[in-house]
Amino acid sequence: MRLIDLRRVSAAVGIAVFASVTFSISAASADPFRFGVLGGQAVSDDFAAQKCLAQELADGLEMPVQILALPSDSALRQALSVDAVDLAVLSTRAYSALWQSNPRAAQPMLATIGRDGSMGYRAVALSRSDVVIAGIENLKGKNIGFADRRSMPGYFVPFVALERAGLNTERDLNSIQFGGGYHATLTALESGAVDAALTWRSDAGFDSVSGDSPLQRFRVTSHANFIEFWRSPLMPNGPVVLRRALSEETKKLVTDRIATVGATVPHCLAMAFGLPVTGLFPVTHADYEAFIAADQKRISLSVASN
Repeated sequence: MRLIDLRRVSAAVGIAVFASVTFSISAASADPFRFGVLGGQAVSDDFAAQKCLAQELADGLEMPVQILALPSDSALRQALSVDAVDLAVLSTRAYSALWQSNPRAAQPMLATIGRDGSMGYRAVALSRSDVVIAGIENLKGKNIGFADRRSMPGYFVPFVALERAGLNTERDLNSIQFGGGYHATLTALESGAVDAALTWRSDAGFDSVSGDSPLQRFRVTSHANFIEFWRSPLMPNGPVVLRRALSEETKKLVTDRIATVGATVPHCLAMAFGLPVTGLFPVTHADYEAFIAADQKRISLSVASN
């Protein structure tokens, strides 16, 4: 393991780098494979959380692995855009932002599975059991409860789904209510103030052990019987991305190695990614297209309201 000249790295890529460390193997002289992480804790603890994964990658790839600590999400995305980082773990929204600014920068390969077995979440539409709604395309003339104007699953994801179903939210819906939160929206559905409510659930199901879905929390104080009549595609957890310009052979080697680490020493990934990781599953850009469409709608509506 050796430190490198950070001034040289920063000058070469035009990005502020907090710190860096390289994990080498014996007699390795190849250019290092670069793992981009956010600074702060990673730097203060001397990359203790990332050392396990870095060494696993160095051994598996038979090349040195360099950890680069970047000061912010935007700096990490910029580093991927200018080919200064080969591997990073992004949030779903960060990947959306990267793809919208530079769709050729990175390729999602794997995504994490959380402690409850969830691979992500789905936006869902609910009705009362006495109101039969066959699907989201049948909401014309109905009173709809959205959670919040800033909510991705409670507004933007279903907004795009309504548009794709041929419905204009201003013309075709009888009324729209923003509850200001999921609990308020579900309360409005229970009382009959709205015919349908938009919320979300973990992909592990409403009864996942995490206990963090809005409906699961709502059921603590209510015995309302709701029917799910629509669900969005899976909004996957944030991806492990690789620099798109890497060779296909290198991509496969890295992906297979990380998948192996995830299966054999998942705590290594949990430390390196700073997430409760219990496994990994393969993803492609197509898996994030529904989220990106909703994110683009969020941006366009925000610009239109200013």
